[in-house]
Parts: sequence; structure tokens; C-alpha cells
Amino acid sequence: MKKLIVFTDLDGTLLDHHNYSWQPASAAIKKLQILNYPLILNSSKTFVEMQVLAEEMQIRHPIISENGSVAAMNIDCEDDDNSILNAYRLHYFAQPYSNIIKLLTELRENECYRFSGFNDMTIAEVMQYTGLSEDAAMAAMKREATEPLLWNDTEERLEEFTSRLEQNGLSVTRGGRFYHVMSPVDKAQALNWLLECYKVREPHTEWLTMALGDSTNDIRMLETVDIPVLISNPKSVQPDVSHIKDIIITSETGPAGWNKAVLDTLENKIEE
Repeated sequence: MKKLIVFTDLDGTLLDHHNYSWQPASAAIKKLQILNYPLILNSSKTFVEMQVLAEEMQIRHPIISENGSVAAMNIDCEDDDNSILNAYRLHYFAQPYSNIIKLLTELRENECYRFSGFNDMTIAEVMQYTGLSEDAAMAAMKREATEPLLWNDTEERLEEFTSRLEQNGLSVTRGGRFYHVMSPVDKAQALNWLLECYKVREPHTEWLTMALGDSTNDIRMLETVDIPVLISNPKSVQPDVSHIKDIIITSETGPAGWNKAVLDTLENKIEE
């Protein structure tokens, strides 16, 4: 039996870039639910943020948070960790948040780099920079393995900063609004690990993989799957995806483009 498994970014992809609405994608989400095809949220957002969204969308599948740093499981998987949060079992691919904050503090004090991370901001400031409500901003600040920051220094200094982080086992990935300081993991690593879980659970299923994203930190995820989709985003410089075979680039933006891409795939790629 052939089944589709969908991995998706959120901001600018499944969520509108301006108002964070997912409603234009509701038809495709409902169709996936009816067919019992897994829809895996795979974003730079925290698990707490994503769990709220998953409940709103009535998505009851695992969640990959903080750019592939953590997989939150509500299915059985032999390799999941013992840590439990909000009824999900967590599997970590990254260094803990406390390690990142300690290093960033040292670099700023010793090298005078100019940046502002979530750990430096008040709830009001996070609301201002993200457009999130107070509750959503509080959820965004409950981080486990990555630190979003606004870079206020030069490009040359950014290269130096990145090199210093790499010397300490960390990396910098650019998202839609923020740079993300994190362990050298990515959305594809967690995607592949989770896909193996599904293959073990359903050994007779032929899994067709699909991923949708709109920015540079989605590239590895798009490179990994059978059906890669780049969601058009006129508000940001889109990554070069010319090397990705059979890449689909949507004409519509955000959740409207997401909706059409998923419905077209269900109609044309999946044999009922």
C-alpha cells in the first residue's frame, strides 16, 4: 500500500507570513486527515508553540521542533528518549539550550558582538519583533535547543561569529526573520529518523515523502524527499533550489500555495 507522509515548515509556508493563519490550507489538511496520511510539522518554532498549532489544526502526529533539534513523539519508536513533555516523548539531536546561552554570553562579553537573542528580550520585545500574541510569545520563549537572534553587527563580523560557534560545536542557520544558533543538525536529519520509525511500524507500506518550505533552512529537507515544494514568498529572498530534482515552485504564496500543492499531489501522485 502506498501512503503519503508530509513534512512542512510553518512560517511563510503553512502559516501566512503576516497573520499566521493556516485556514487557506484547511481543505488539504482535512483531506490528509481523512486518508490518515501523517502531517509532520517541522519548524524552527518550539515544541510548545507547535503543539498549540497542532491542536488547532487537529493534527495528531509527531512534531519536529527547533530546526530538527527535537522530535516529539506520540507514536512508538524504539529509539525515543525517556524525557516527557505534555504527553509526548522527546528525542534530542542537539545540545541543550543552557549550553548555547552560556557560549553566546561569553562571546558577547569577550568579543563585543552586537546581537539580541530571545534570552535577552522581554515578552513585549518578542511580541514586537515577531508579531505574536502574548501567549504565543511566551510559548516561543520556551526553548530547548536553539536560540533565535537578530544580528546587529556587520556581515564580516557575522562570519567571525559563525566561525567561533563552529569551534564550539554549534552553527548558525538563517530563517525567515532570525538567525538560529543551534547544534549542527537540520530538519532533514530528524525527518529521516522519524521516517524510519514509520517504516518499522508499517513495514508493508510504501511511503511517498513530501516536504514544503520557503527559506534557506528548508533546503536540506527539500533535498531529502520524493516531492519537494518551495512555497513562493515575495517578502523574502528565496533560496536557490535549481539543484533539486523535480522541485515544485508554487505560484500562490503561503497556505494557499501549500493547499494547492498538497491537493495536486493527492490527486496526481497517490493511487487510491
